[in-house]
Amino acid sequence: MLLEDYLDRCEKLLEKFLSGKVDTIELIQEIKRGAELLEPEELSANEGLKDYIGKFVSYYLPLASLPNERQHLRVKNGFTMINKLRGKFLLTSFDESTSAIPVKVSSLNFDIKYAKGVGERRAKILKKLGIETVKDLLWWLPRDYEDRRRIVPLSSIVADRKVTIRAKLQNFSVKKVKEYVIISAVVSDGFGQIILKWFNQEYITDRLIKEREYLITGIPKKTPFGPYEMNSPEIEEITGRVPREILPLYSLSAGISQKVMRKIVRKNITNVRLLKEFIPAEVIKERNLLPRHHAMYTVHFPKSLYELKESRRRLAYEELFLFEVAVLYNREKLKTTKGGISKSISGKLAERFIDSLNFVLTGDQMRAFEEIREDMKAPTPMNRLLQGDVGSGKTVVAELAIIDNFEAGYQSAMMVPTTVLATQQHQKLVKDLEPLGIKVELLVGSQKKSQQEEIKKRIAIGEVDVVVGTHALIQENVKFKDLGLVIIDEQHRFGVKQREALMNKGALVDTLVMTATPIPRTLALTAYGDLDISTITEMPPGRAPIRTMLISEKRLPELYAFIRDEVNHGHQAFFIYPLIEESEQMDLKAATDEAERLQKEVFPDIGVELLHGRMSDEEKNRIMHRFKNKEAMILVSTSVVEVGIDIPTATVMVIEHPERFGLAQLHQLRGRVGRSSLKSYCMLVLNSNISGEALDRLRKFAGTQNGFKLAEIDLSLRGPGEFMGTRQHGLPDFLVADIVKDSELLIMARNDAMELLKRDPNLEKHNRIIEEIKERFGENISLIEVG
Repeated sequence: MLLEDYLDRCEKLLEKFLSGKVDTIELIQEIKRGAELLEPEELSANEGLKDYIGKFVSYYLPLASLPNERQHLRVKNGFTMINKLRGKFLLTSFDESTSAIPVKVSSLNFDIKYAKGVGERRAKILKKLGIETVKDLLWWLPRDYEDRRRIVPLSSIVADRKVTIRAKLQNFSVKKVKEYVIISAVVSDGFGQIILKWFNQEYITDRLIKEREYLITGIPKKTPFGPYEMNSPEIEEITGRVPREILPLYSLSAGISQKVMRKIVRKNITNVRLLKEFIPAEVIKERNLLPRHHAMYTVHFPKSLYELKESRRRLAYEELFLFEVAVLYNREKLKTTKGGISKSISGKLAERFIDSLNFVLTGDQMRAFEEIREDMKAPTPMNRLLQGDVGSGKTVVAELAIIDNFEAGYQSAMMVPTTVLATQQHQKLVKDLEPLGIKVELLVGSQKKSQQEEIKKRIAIGEVDVVVGTHALIQENVKFKDLGLVIIDEQHRFGVKQREALMNKGALVDTLVMTATPIPRTLALTAYGDLDISTITEMPPGRAPIRTMLISEKRLPELYAFIRDEVNHGHQAFFIYPLIEESEQMDLKAATDEAERLQKEVFPDIGVELLHGRMSDEEKNRIMHRFKNKEAMILVSTSVVEVGIDIPTATVMVIEHPERFGLAQLHQLRGRVGRSSLKSYCMLVLNSNISGEALDRLRKFAGTQNGFKLAEIDLSLRGPGEFMGTRQHGLPDFLVADIVKDSELLIMARNDAMELLKRDPNLEKHNRIIEEIKERFGENISLIEVG
């Protein structure tokens, strides 16, 4: 048994003992038995290991004779002992990792062709991979590893599990079959045989010599003829002591083998000593991080899987730490260099509005409003994210911000992604705000040019207090008299340049970004790391929970009967399809065809309308108006209804091919119903060939109404890129860090970055960090400045 496996096993035993799953006698026996199984080679290769293991075992031998309290204390101490043993014997020592070959260069940025073992020909291949310098070579991290420390006897191998075996070559042959050259070899370890095969790799025959012993690594496959078979295994002749090691596997292109790449990296790895440390020493100590050069060395050539995990942890942490420092530093710099507008707000108008509402605001809504008000009173510009679940009442909080901004004497601009939503939002603001004397206008591309010009004039002279529009129009030559607040839908986050275009007398306006669905915490700290965050988790009282059901296509007739019954009660329904028109490539139902079928064959006596993204704004508004006024009771659509459409009498949402939508999108669609006290339903219609994975995902969706939980599930299933379309969100491509798997590290890095900037707000004592940020993220940091 390897020492690493023994320590892992002991750790699990101690945990089981503390949770009552293992008794004292069994614990002692297992610790002792494991120590006896340790490989002699490991004990002889690590000086002092035998003594340490002896002391460790002796510490537990008298355990049964101790009182309970002492037993538990001793077991808890065991975790510290195990970590000490790992630190001493499973990590490469500092001297081992850096003193092999002296470093003669002073920079890592020299051309790769001058690196040891490279030259002109190999440099061309490496440059195709993007490896231009020695620094690039060090950062060309392995995609996987081969653990050759465990040599498995042929009698113990398992199909489809990668192994390393030690065996003697008995025979080999070369056959030509059509355009293939097949090399077959039979090897044996004295207890069993295995067949090795290579296709079109004739150079392998130069390495094959009968009766010689080899180290062979590959994946054994079962065959109908008896012995296992390995295709294209790695094979190395044993000469002298068998190297027990973990080998890196790199992403490569033709012309360079793993063996050659390993040699090149090994010859140049001592250059890690030129990597300068930039994480403060106290952070390294507190977070128990490996030194930078150690992590970089051992991420290529780890002594143990424990060391590999620690190397990866250090490199992931440094990426996240740099990113968080950059985001927070830029946020503070922007606040100080570009001043905001300090607003005088008495709050009387907002109070009047709150009193006029026919419902009571939730505690979360009030808290979010207070946070926004404090930001608006401050002399620095507000840069806040308002997030909440679908239907949690974010709009009323935004309205309160507009009222405060108006009371302070400033104009507001609200941006939404589509004309349909702009029109709907405009109608709501007119109804809610005009009684307070606030003039609201709509500015969209579908208006006549003369009408647009007239509205722009009125905005410029201050006759309009609030303008609602789509993103582009707000930026196109719209001059405000006194703009003080911009509210932006999450789909259109603002970059620095756009915000500067909306500056008021040289000061940055306050910005409130609203998200359609909750943002997982890890994304809030990265993609939205530059924003202060207000979160609404409470739902308004009186909302009935939406019942979500998975039904098969066979039950559609029952569903249609149910919808007819709902319509008879004056309720309305949505049908959602993934495509507008039928596609030859995909066997999916399309909205256009289904709307026609539903109208003609299923609901001929009920008004059915079709809405999709290719229609003109005028057409969309007309359809929504008819649906809202109950001239049509069923709306067939694509996911264009996903955000913000508010029809209180809609009670049924039918989604066909739900597997084609992400969980956040499904949650948005479900949120179009259940917007009153009426009982509402979301029906996911499944076809027979849905995959098990997709079904599992949809069951998770049906099982929770909580958008925050769903956002976390969606992020873990799809990853940040697919979840958000990171390209548009300024989220960098991390080389090592994974914001889903490394969420704890991310929170640590965020806290450490905040602490550092409290002590050194201008990073005057930490120049290395600024240099590293510029080098690592370059221009991307400007994307993050304000999102």
